[in-house]
Amino acid sequence: MNFPTPHKPIKSTILALGVGLNLAVAMLTVFSAYGGTFNPEERVIASMAAMVLPLLLLAGIVLCVVNLLVDKRLILVIAAGWIISLPSILVFSPLHFWKPALTEQQKKDSFTFLTYNVLHFWDFRGEDYLGVEKNETLDYIISTNADIVNLQEYDVLDTKGPWKIKEAQIDSLSALYPYQYTDLDLKYALLSKYPFEKIELEVHPKAKLAMLGFRLNIQGHEIHLINVHLKSIGLTPEDKTLYKEALEMPATKSELKRELKEVKSQLLTKLSEAFKIRTLQARTVRNIVDSIGGPFIVAGDFNDIPDCYAVRTIKGKDMHDAYADAAFGPTITYHGDKFYFRIDQILYRGPFKAVDIERGDISSSDHNPLLATFLFDPVK
Repeated sequence: MNFPTPHKPIKSTILALGVGLNLAVAMLTVFSAYGGTFNPEERVIASMAAMVLPLLLLAGIVLCVVNLLVDKRLILVIAAGWIISLPSILVFSPLHFWKPALTEQQKKDSFTFLTYNVLHFWDFRGEDYLGVEKNETLDYIISTNADIVNLQEYDVLDTKGPWKIKEAQIDSLSALYPYQYTDLDLKYALLSKYPFEKIELEVHPKAKLAMLGFRLNIQGHEIHLINVHLKSIGLTPEDKTLYKEALEMPATKSELKRELKEVKSQLLTKLSEAFKIRTLQARTVRNIVDSIGGPFIVAGDFNDIPDCYAVRTIKGKDMHDAYADAAFGPTITYHGDKFYFRIDQILYRGPFKAVDIERGDISSSDHNPLLATFLFDPVK
């Protein structure tokens, strides 16, 4: 009598589990990639799912390696999920391998734009950096020599404060940027080498949004700019401690249950509310863009990921994401409290295109800056 070899049932079981796991990761990847298409007022879980796209992509890569050992055909399942999700993946991680070398004439027809949440010019790294010679956030801004500097969480440049702001730095800013506007109440500032005027923006009180609008004249082109700082999650120090604890493996099952309950009641509730408020704020911004018309830049601290519902709402069908248009690979612009996301955005439309963008590798603020280079289209 011939008995079945014992390894075949085991192999079939492993294969079945592999198929299920690969399908689950592929389907979750697609759901996450398009989570930003769902209105958070109706499907907030989709907005939350969109935030974990990087983790799902990483899980897919790990599974592909495992699939090489189990069954290579399973790689096709993950690949199918990636292909369906490709538009969103390329926004999260663009693949522009080469930066164009601008000719001398193109350099004249270009301008640079810096957006940066400066954290009031405090040093996020703490008191250990009180001994630095001068304020590193200000030093970075000056070193970029950007044509336009768009700042959030701006504060008074106090040379008598603890964060080493020097008169020489203030003088350098004044020399570089003859056109300046600061609002210490709203914590915004615009520094420019090109002339501009502030414009009044009508914002409905329900939007809970303070933003500034400007009309710039850049090389003869009239371009409107909105400097935004959308609703944050609003976490307290206790919430942040809870989040960090949730990232660690609890020692007991009871601790795990307690942390999951607290995460649901504290963190997810605040996250959900922030998504909904940003939805209203994004509609407000988009309405202003539509009402004014013409070339536009909307930039600042969006407190949300690229391709989320708020960003998609502001972009509409006619605006571009500067990072998606000119960068290579993923990046983060917020690094505080173990929240690692690209939440600072530069959206634009008009007779110019983003040809280069880089993230400033400076950690004196809890945000990293984005510095974009735009090239005017000579045909338009």
